[in-house]
Amino acid sequence: MNRFARTFAACLLVSTAVRAEGMPLIDCHVHLFDIERKEGVTWIAEDDKVLRRSFLPADHEPIAKANGVTGVVLVQAGQHLPDNQWNLDITASNKSLYLGVVGNLSLVIGTPEFKPLFEKLCEDPRYISYRISGRTQEKMTDAFFDDLKLTASKGKAVDFLLGGYSLAEVAEIAARVPELRIIVDHFGGVALDGKPLPAEWVGSFRTVAKQPNVFCKVSALYGRFKEQPAPKELAPYMEVLDLAWECFGEDRLVFGSDWPVTERTGDYASVLQLTRSYFDAKGRGVSEKLFSKNAAAFYRVAIPD
Repeated sequence: MNRFARTFAACLLVSTAVRAEGMPLIDCHVHLFDIERKEGVTWIAEDDKVLRRSFLPADHEPIAKANGVTGVVLVQAGQHLPDNQWNLDITASNKSLYLGVVGNLSLVIGTPEFKPLFEKLCEDPRYISYRISGRTQEKMTDAFFDDLKLTASKGKAVDFLLGGYSLAEVAEIAARVPELRIIVDHFGGVALDGKPLPAEWVGSFRTVAKQPNVFCKVSALYGRFKEQPAPKELAPYMEVLDLAWECFGEDRLVFGSDWPVTERTGDYASVLQLTRSYFDAKGRGVSEKLFSKNAAAFYRVAIPD
Protein backbone atom coordinates (compact mmCIF):
# COMPACT_ATOMS: atom_id res chain seq x y z
CA MET A 1 0.00 0.00 0.00
CA ASN A 2 1.54 3.36 -1.00
CA ARG A 3 1.77 6.33 1.35
CA PHE A 4 -1.31 8.08 -0.03
CA ALA A 5 -3.41 4.95 0.26
CA ARG A 6 -2.22 4.49 3.83
CA THR A 7 -3.14 8.07 4.69
CA PHE A 8 -6.58 7.69 3.11
CA ALA A 9 -7.20 4.43 4.93
CA ALA A 10 -6.14 5.95 8.24
CA CYS A 11 -8.59 8.79 7.74
CA LEU A 12 -11.43 6.35 7.15
CA LEU A 13 -10.74 4.41 10.31
CA VAL A 14 -11.78 7.24 12.62
CA SER A 15 -13.20 6.25 15.96
CA THR A 16 -16.80 7.38 16.37
CA ALA A 17 -16.00 8.01 20.02
CA VAL A 18 -13.40 10.59 19.03
CA ARG A 19 -15.90 12.43 16.86
CA ALA A 20 -18.67 12.25 19.45
CA GLU A 21 -16.69 13.88 22.21
CA GLY A 22 -16.74 17.32 20.63
CA MET A 23 -13.93 18.50 22.90
CA PRO A 24 -10.58 20.09 21.98
CA LEU A 25 -7.76 17.64 21.41
CA ILE A 26 -4.12 18.71 21.59
CA ASP A 27 -1.62 16.05 20.61
CA CYS A 28 1.65 16.93 22.34
CA HIS A 29 3.92 14.43 20.65
CA VAL A 30 4.03 14.30 16.86
CA HIS A 31 7.14 13.99 14.70
CA LEU A 32 7.64 15.30 11.18
CA PHE A 33 10.82 14.69 9.24
CA ASP A 34 12.28 14.61 5.76
CA ILE A 35 14.44 11.56 5.26
CA GLU A 36 16.17 13.23 2.29
CA ARG A 37 17.57 16.16 4.26
CA LYS A 38 21.33 16.27 4.69
CA GLU A 39 21.09 15.82 8.45
CA GLY A 40 18.95 12.72 8.01
CA VAL A 41 17.15 10.87 10.80
CA THR A 42 19.81 8.61 12.24
CA TRP A 43 17.64 6.69 14.72
CA ILE A 44 15.59 5.06 11.97
CA ALA A 45 17.16 1.84 10.74
CA GLU A 46 17.82 1.41 7.04
CA ASP A 47 15.60 -1.68 6.95
CA ASP A 48 12.65 -0.10 8.81
CA LYS A 49 9.87 -0.55 6.26
CA VAL A 50 7.41 1.58 8.24
CA LEU A 51 9.42 4.69 9.15
CA ARG A 52 12.18 4.80 6.54
CA ARG A 53 10.47 7.55 4.54
CA SER A 54 9.50 11.18 4.98
CA PHE A 55 6.57 12.27 7.12
CA LEU A 56 5.54 15.84 6.31
CA PRO A 57 2.52 18.05 7.02
CA ALA A 58 0.78 16.76 3.91
CA ASP A 59 0.91 13.27 5.41
CA HIS A 60 -0.08 14.28 8.90
CA GLU A 61 -2.74 16.97 8.48
CA PRO A 62 -5.46 14.74 6.97
CA ILE A 63 -4.97 12.22 9.78
CA ALA A 64 -5.15 14.94 12.42
CA LYS A 65 -8.33 16.35 10.91
CA ALA A 66 -10.00 12.96 10.59
CA ASN A 67 -9.30 12.16 14.23
CA GLY A 68 -10.56 15.42 15.69
CA VAL A 69 -7.14 16.82 16.55
CA THR A 70 -7.45 20.58 17.01
CA GLY A 71 -3.87 21.37 18.01
CA VAL A 72 -0.43 19.80 17.79
CA VAL A 73 2.84 20.23 19.64
CA LEU A 74 5.55 19.09 17.24
CA VAL A 75 8.55 17.33 18.77
CA GLN A 76 11.86 17.32 16.93
CA ALA A 77 12.82 13.85 15.71
CA GLY A 78 16.55 13.82 16.39
CA GLN A 79 19.31 15.97 17.83
CA HIS A 80 20.56 17.88 14.77
CA LEU A 81 20.65 21.57 15.65
CA PRO A 82 19.40 22.87 12.26
CA ASP A 83 16.23 20.82 12.75
CA ASN A 84 15.09 23.24 15.46
CA GLN A 85 14.48 25.92 12.85
CA TRP A 86 13.34 23.40 10.23
CA ASN A 87 10.48 22.26 12.46
CA LEU A 88 9.37 25.87 12.94
CA ASP A 89 9.58 26.54 9.21
CA ILE A 90 7.80 23.39 8.03
CA THR A 91 4.75 24.14 10.19
CA ALA A 92 4.61 27.91 9.78
CA SER A 93 1.96 27.71 7.07
CA ASN A 94 -0.53 26.06 9.45
CA LYS A 95 -0.11 27.74 12.81
CA SER A 96 -3.74 27.10 13.74
CA LEU A 97 -2.94 23.38 13.91
CA TYR A 98 0.76 23.35 14.82
CA LEU A 99 0.65 25.36 18.04
CA GLY A 100 4.25 24.98 19.05
CA VAL A 101 7.56 23.22 18.53
CA VAL A 102 9.67 21.26 20.99
CA GLY A 103 13.17 21.46 19.57
CA ASN A 104 16.26 19.60 20.71
CA LEU A 105 19.29 21.28 22.28
CA SER A 106 20.95 18.20 23.75
CA LEU A 107 24.20 18.87 21.90
CA VAL A 108 24.74 22.38 23.24
CA ILE A 109 23.14 22.66 26.68
CA GLY A 110 25.80 23.51 29.21
CA THR A 111 28.09 24.99 26.55
CA PRO A 112 28.69 28.57 25.32
CA GLU A 113 26.74 27.74 22.14
CA PHE A 114 23.47 27.26 24.00
CA LYS A 115 22.45 30.81 24.87
CA PRO A 116 22.74 32.48 21.44
CA LEU A 117 21.00 29.62 19.67
CA PHE A 118 18.25 29.34 22.27
CA GLU A 119 17.57 33.06 22.30
CA LYS A 120 17.46 33.16 18.50
CA LEU A 121 14.93 30.31 18.41
CA CYS A 122 12.84 32.00 21.10
CA GLU A 123 12.26 34.93 18.76
CA ASP A 124 9.54 32.70 17.32
CA PRO A 125 6.85 32.40 20.02
CA ARG A 126 6.00 28.92 18.76
CA TYR A 127 9.33 27.66 20.07
CA ILE A 128 7.85 26.54 23.39
CA SER A 129 10.26 23.89 24.65
CA TYR A 130 13.30 21.85 23.77
CA ARG A 131 14.04 18.23 24.31
CA ILE A 132 16.99 16.72 26.12
CA SER A 133 17.36 13.28 24.61
CA GLY A 134 21.06 12.63 24.84
CA ARG A 135 24.03 13.40 27.05
CA THR A 136 27.27 15.06 26.05
CA GLN A 137 28.65 15.81 29.53
CA GLU A 138 29.34 13.29 32.26
CA LYS A 139 28.22 15.63 35.06
CA MET A 140 25.47 18.20 35.30
CA THR A 141 27.65 21.28 35.54
CA ASP A 142 26.89 24.78 36.81
CA ALA A 143 26.70 25.88 33.17
CA PHE A 144 24.08 23.18 32.54
CA PHE A 145 21.93 24.50 35.38
CA ASP A 146 22.47 28.10 34.27
CA ASP A 147 21.02 27.20 30.87
CA LEU A 148 18.03 25.57 32.52
CA LYS A 149 17.47 28.67 34.65
CA LEU A 150 17.63 30.80 31.51
CA THR A 151 15.06 28.51 29.94
CA ALA A 152 12.72 29.02 32.88
CA SER A 153 13.23 32.78 32.82
CA LYS A 154 12.09 32.80 29.17
CA GLY A 155 8.92 30.95 30.14
CA LYS A 156 9.95 27.88 28.16
CA ALA A 157 9.74 24.23 29.18
CA VAL A 158 11.97 21.17 28.86
CA ASP A 159 11.05 17.68 27.64
CA PHE A 160 13.18 14.79 28.89
CA LEU A 161 13.51 11.63 26.83
CA LEU A 162 15.05 9.39 29.43
CA GLY A 163 18.11 7.42 28.49
CA GLY A 164 21.03 9.77 28.83
CA TYR A 165 19.64 11.02 32.13
CA SER A 166 18.00 9.09 34.95
CA LEU A 167 14.70 9.79 36.68
CA ALA A 168 16.71 10.57 39.81
CA GLU A 169 18.62 13.26 37.92
CA VAL A 170 15.39 14.73 36.56
CA ALA A 171 14.11 14.90 40.15
CA GLU A 172 17.32 16.69 41.15
CA ILE A 173 16.97 19.17 38.30
CA ALA A 174 13.35 19.84 39.23
CA ALA A 175 14.30 20.51 42.84
CA ARG A 176 17.22 22.80 41.93
CA VAL A 177 15.26 24.75 39.31
CA PRO A 178 11.70 24.72 40.73
CA GLU A 179 10.56 27.45 38.36
CA LEU A 180 11.30 25.24 35.33
CA ARG A 181 8.42 23.25 33.82
CA ILE A 182 9.63 19.72 33.04
CA ILE A 183 7.87 16.85 31.32
CA VAL A 184 9.09 13.28 31.09
CA ASP A 185 8.22 11.77 27.73
CA HIS A 186 6.78 8.30 27.23
CA PHE A 187 6.13 7.47 30.91
CA GLY A 188 9.77 8.11 31.71
CA GLY A 189 10.94 5.69 29.04
CA VAL A 190 9.91 2.46 30.75
CA ALA A 191 9.95 -0.65 28.57
CA LEU A 192 7.06 -3.11 28.83
CA ASP A 193 7.41 -6.84 28.27
CA GLY A 194 4.26 -8.23 29.84
CA LYS A 195 5.96 -8.67 33.23
CA PRO A 196 5.44 -6.49 36.35
CA LEU A 197 7.19 -3.13 36.28
CA PRO A 198 10.68 -3.22 37.88
CA ALA A 199 10.43 -2.19 41.54
CA GLU A 200 13.50 0.07 41.34
CA TRP A 201 12.08 1.94 38.35
CA VAL A 202 8.70 2.32 40.07
CA GLY A 203 10.45 3.87 43.08
CA SER A 204 12.29 6.37 40.86
CA PHE A 205 9.09 7.21 39.01
CA ARG A 206 7.32 7.91 42.29
CA THR A 207 10.20 10.10 43.44
CA VAL A 208 10.28 12.32 40.35
CA ALA A 209 6.49 12.71 40.50
CA LYS A 210 6.82 14.30 43.95
CA GLN A 211 8.31 17.38 42.30
CA PRO A 212 5.31 19.62 41.51
CA ASN A 213 6.96 21.14 38.42
CA VAL A 214 7.29 17.73 36.71
CA PHE A 215 4.59 16.46 34.35
CA CYS A 216 4.33 13.13 32.54
CA LYS A 217 3.41 12.43 28.92
CA VAL A 218 0.94 9.67 28.31
CA SER A 219 2.67 9.05 25.03
CA ALA A 220 4.12 6.26 22.90
CA LEU A 221 1.88 3.62 24.47
CA TYR A 222 2.60 1.20 21.63
CA GLY A 223 6.26 2.12 21.75
CA ARG A 224 6.58 1.05 25.40
CA PHE A 225 6.55 -2.58 24.31
CA LYS A 226 9.88 -4.15 23.44
CA GLU A 227 8.27 -6.43 20.88
CA GLN A 228 6.50 -4.81 17.92
CA PRO A 229 3.75 -4.77 16.90
CA ALA A 230 2.52 -4.03 20.42
CA PRO A 231 -0.80 -5.14 21.92
CA LYS A 232 -3.82 -3.01 21.00
CA GLU A 233 -6.01 -3.98 23.95
CA LEU A 234 -5.93 -2.01 27.21
CA ALA A 235 -5.06 -4.73 29.72
CA PRO A 236 -1.26 -4.90 29.04
CA TYR A 237 -0.99 -1.16 29.70
CA MET A 238 -3.03 -0.98 32.89
CA GLU A 239 -0.14 -1.21 35.35
CA VAL A 240 1.83 1.71 33.89
CA LEU A 241 -1.32 3.79 33.36
CA ASP A 242 -2.49 3.15 36.93
CA LEU A 243 0.94 4.12 38.24
CA ALA A 244 1.05 7.34 36.21
CA TRP A 245 -2.46 8.22 37.37
CA GLU A 246 -1.59 7.51 41.00
CA CYS A 247 1.66 9.51 40.90
CA PHE A 248 0.79 12.51 38.70
CA GLY A 249 -2.98 12.73 39.07
CA GLU A 250 -5.37 14.44 36.72
CA ASP A 251 -3.52 17.77 36.55
CA ARG A 252 -0.05 16.68 35.42
CA LEU A 253 -0.71 14.14 32.67
CA VAL A 254 -0.55 15.19 29.02
CA PHE A 255 -1.50 13.21 25.90
CA GLY A 256 0.91 12.52 23.04
CA SER A 257 0.42 10.05 20.21
CA ASP A 258 4.06 9.62 19.13
CA TRP A 259 2.88 9.54 15.51
CA PRO A 260 4.24 8.29 13.11
CA VAL A 261 6.19 5.85 15.31
CA THR A 262 2.79 4.43 16.28
CA GLU A 263 2.45 3.15 12.72
CA ARG A 264 4.69 0.23 13.65
CA THR A 265 1.68 -1.20 15.50
CA GLY A 266 -1.47 0.58 14.39
CA ASP A 267 -3.03 3.69 12.90
CA TYR A 268 -3.59 6.97 14.70
CA ALA A 269 -7.21 6.23 15.57
CA SER A 270 -6.26 3.02 17.37
CA VAL A 271 -3.73 4.59 19.73
CA LEU A 272 -6.08 7.48 20.43
CA GLN A 273 -8.90 5.09 21.22
CA LEU A 274 -6.61 3.00 23.43
CA THR A 275 -5.78 6.10 25.47
CA ARG A 276 -9.41 7.21 25.62
CA SER A 277 -10.54 3.79 26.81
CA TYR A 278 -8.60 4.36 30.03
CA PHE A 279 -9.19 8.05 30.70
CA ASP A 280 -12.76 8.48 29.49
CA ALA A 281 -13.81 6.02 32.18
CA LYS A 282 -12.65 8.59 34.76
CA GLY A 283 -15.09 11.21 33.49
CA ARG A 284 -15.25 13.96 30.92
CA GLY A 285 -13.42 16.42 33.18
CA VAL A 286 -10.39 14.14 33.38
CA SER A 287 -10.33 13.63 29.61
CA GLU A 288 -10.56 17.38 29.00
CA LYS A 289 -7.49 17.88 31.17
CA LEU A 290 -5.48 15.08 29.58
CA PHE A 291 -6.33 16.03 26.00
CA SER A 292 -6.17 19.82 26.17
CA LYS A 293 -6.18 21.73 29.48
CA ASN A 294 -2.98 20.26 30.91
CA ALA A 295 -1.18 20.76 27.60
CA ALA A 296 -2.21 24.40 27.58
CA ALA A 297 -1.01 24.85 31.16
CA PHE A 298 2.32 23.11 30.62
CA TYR A 299 3.29 24.40 27.19
CA ARG A 300 1.45 27.73 27.56
CA VAL A 301 -0.44 27.41 24.31
CA ALA A 302 -4.01 28.46 23.64
CA ILE A 303 -6.66 25.76 23.50
CA PRO A 304 -8.04 25.71 19.93
CA ASP A 305 -11.78 25.52 19.31
